[in-house]
Amino acid sequence: MDAPRYGTPNVAYFSSWFQRDEPGGPMWALNLMKYKPRAEYIDGRETALTGREADDAYAPHGPLAAVGSKVLMAADVIHQLVGDGTAWDRIAIAQYRTRMAMVEMNQRADFQDLHAHKDAGMQSTIVMGTFPIEGDPVPDPSLSGTAHGRLLLLQVVADANAPDFADGIEAIRIGRFSIEGVMVGDERTWAEARYDLISQDTADALVAGTAITDDRSRYVIIAKPAIDAIAHSLSDPTQVLP
Repeated sequence: MDAPRYGTPNVAYFSSWFQRDEPGGPMWALNLMKYKPRAEYIDGRETALTGREADDAYAPHGPLAAVGSKVLMAADVIHQLVGDGTAWDRIAIAQYRTRMAMVEMNQRADFQDLHAHKDAGMQSTIVMGTFPIEGDPVPDPSLSGTAHGRLLLLQVVADANAPDFADGIEAIRIGRFSIEGVMVGDERTWAEARYDLISQDTADALVAGTAITDDRSRYVIIAKPAIDAIAHSLSDPTQVLP
């Protein structure tokens, strides 16, 4: 498969996976995604698809399932409270059986066929390999799903000691993950990803009081989940749960 046009693969991080004596447990791959206004296929085909519509066509549920993995989170960004000049459109989490399951998937012909849509639609992305922080409270698995009507507050920080944006507000923590490495992105490194559920009222208050757009060391994002199984996945972090 050709190198993607939407970010720089971190060859050193991928190479480190092959040097491990054991496969390890599941990996939660966090994706921050920004779309092109119009999809641009590398083979030059004409299309009326937007970048978002091309990514919708990508949706690699079949190849993920074939390597014992699944999509845990898909959420459209509705507000970006803190960040740099990149306004992300969507966030997603794919939970892989192991790190190497991602390599297995990338080698599959059915995935490569689908990936043409992602490459056409994506302007830029950061893909991070993340793992639950040991000793943190296990969230109530019933918080998974979208029926509760809450929004997602995501923090991605370069410093694990950075202040927690969820402190002092009404928020329900559903996961905190260390970021082991960046698989695709830019020169930056990241330390933690933090996930909380918040109400619409809390989101409105945060939007009214926060707007920082020149910070390259963290992102604080409010998103509306269409798929959310983060809390459920932490019920047993040693395996990909049904």
